[in-house]
Amino acid sequence: MERGLVETAVNGGLVLREYKEGIRFGTDALLLAYFAKDRLGSGACADFGTGSGVLPLLLAASGCKCSFTGVEYQEKYAALAKENVLQNGFEEKIRILEGDLRSHRTLFPAGSFTAVVSNPPYLPAGSGKQNLAMEKRIAWHDDTLPPAALAEAAAWALPSGGRFFCVYLPSRMAGLIEALGRNRLEPKRLRLVVPAHGEAPSLLLLEARKDGAEGLEILPEMPLYTDKSRTEESEELKAVKAFYQLFT
Repeated sequence: MERGLVETAVNGGLVLREYKEGIRFGTDALLLAYFAKDRLGSGACADFGTGSGVLPLLLAASGCKCSFTGVEYQEKYAALAKENVLQNGFEEKIRILEGDLRSHRTLFPAGSFTAVVSNPPYLPAGSGKQNLAMEKRIAWHDDTLPPAALAEAAAWALPSGGRFFCVYLPSRMAGLIEALGRNRLEPKRLRLVVPAHGEAPSLLLLEARKDGAEGLEILPEMPLYTDKSRTEESEELKAVKAFYQLFT
């Protein structure tokens, strides 16, 4: 294997190659894939900010009937995603597109996808540590993909009735929902993820529909661990990992 790469075996044979010191997929991607998998339909699905291609690979390997286009801003990761697709034999079902979603009108025609999934940058531009490597700063801070740009790109990509799924920080939920609303993306399902019952949410999972009617279903919170010591995974997290046969 190329120096600096590591492999993670997922889903009984799927192998994901990632940069050891770079951006690695985690529980958030796994939870988003599980949240969206049964609602993607059989059309075309885009993954905005695909990184190493983990979401399309997880979803395709789990039996989703749609085709996938992973869009990635960073050339290095777009190339790695293409390698992962090829190495796992999904070149007929997944394509990787390098591009800047702020210029979405030049990347694909309006209404190209029936669904969009995204694990976007969580942190506001200029926040936190500023001495991160550029590739991590781009992945974690929303300089290149703030909520407004994400919502605009999703609205352009989807026809009326199309679905948008994302994982995000609860502390930034108001800005995300406001941006979605300005782009005719109506929130329809929300689930908060907590480290353990009684603790503040650490993630949110959201589904929106373009031109959807008002009405938000708030699902029961999902704990990741059985108690605040975080030593025992919850039954729900075990079920998600069991579905994807995740090995580390």
